[in-house]
Amino acid sequence: MDDIPDLVTDLTEVSPVLSKSNNKESQTQPEIKKESQVIDKKIPITIITGYLGSGKSTLLEYIGKKSHKRLAIILNEFGDSSAIEKSVTIQDEDNKESVQEWLDIGNGCLCCTVKDNGVLAIENLIENSRGKIDYILLETTGIADPAPVAKMFWLDEGLSSNVYIDGVVTVVDSENIIKCLDDVGGHWHKENNHLKTAQSSDKDELTEEEIKDEHQKLQEGITTAHLQIALADSILINKVDKLEKKGDYENKLSQIENRIRSINNTSPMHPTSFGDIDLEKILDLKAFDSEGVKFSQSLNILENSVYHDDRITTITVTCEFFQNLDSFRKVESFLQYILWENTVNGKEVEIHRTKGIMACGSHIKVIQGVRETYDIIDAKQLAPGIDENKFVFIGKNLSHDDLKEELFRFLE
Repeated sequence: MDDIPDLVTDLTEVSPVLSKSNNKESQTQPEIKKESQVIDKKIPITIITGYLGSGKSTLLEYIGKKSHKRLAIILNEFGDSSAIEKSVTIQDEDNKESVQEWLDIGNGCLCCTVKDNGVLAIENLIENSRGKIDYILLETTGIADPAPVAKMFWLDEGLSSNVYIDGVVTVVDSENIIKCLDDVGGHWHKENNHLKTAQSSDKDELTEEEIKDEHQKLQEGITTAHLQIALADSILINKVDKLEKKGDYENKLSQIENRIRSINNTSPMHPTSFGDIDLEKILDLKAFDSEGVKFSQSLNILENSVYHDDRITTITVTCEFFQNLDSFRKVESFLQYILWENTVNGKEVEIHRTKGIMACGSHIKVIQGVRETYDIIDAKQLAPGIDENKFVFIGKNLSHDDLKEELFRFLE
């Protein structure tokens, strides 16, 4: 196994996600950072994910040319998304070498290759580069599930971390995305080298459990593309120039949009060629900000969508604003049950993304969740168009009736 950079000397020194999770390790109370380590300005991180060949690198190059921000571009070399989690929990007292390799790529941008990086490594990166960085782009490998990465940077505002997650941008290849999503059994993935064993930079790092889990998901028709789309806050349908050359462009694009919408009905989609996109549609999204406009817009979706994927889909449950403040506590119990027990109305489910807003008089709460980790945050006001409590879930085996029945069982 490759040497692991010395990212942490003591697990308790790592800034944890204070959002609630059933992972006991994540509830460990940290030591507070020294005042000298705190930076007044927090740096946003946008996670860019998508399959190999979807156009992520071209998008990064485009952003570097068009953006006036001082960018740090972090390229992940690990072959599996779990590696970024391991870096936060594995201790390595022997290896003291630097985890950063800096390359000046012009336009005031910094390009950084980081292996087995974690939150602390990036915090140190910013600390050692004061005044040189005001935005971070983190590109995952094509086989990476973005959820573990997103959870790492989803930090409570009260922490002294100098980074925060702005959003997840998923890039899909318009020529192949439907074939990819329809691949039950993994035949297309195997033929096109989109399996972990084919793309991992270090196959010895892959565990039998990881390989088995990927195989099982593919047998069920759950691809990494499903997970990348489910977690996306903005989706780029790239390489549409190739669709235009083949004819019947509008119909083919509509099919792709409907297919993606059947999985994630909350996030905007943007057709692109060579990563050409208005940067306002992918940067500074504030997707995890309770006051963010983009977050509020994501809740104003069709409640009974005609688009439906039998595997992963978007479900919205609504109810009247609460009359009793105790209802907030009951909703939290409901969330803990369905997210931690993976059960809704007696049926097994997997919930990948949770969003919501609820109110009782002048008290307003916003819900954010990634997999089993969630947070309930105070909000100042209701966004236009929100006239009832809304709970949005993106996941596997979800049913509107089951979720609503389970919610009202807790609210009784």
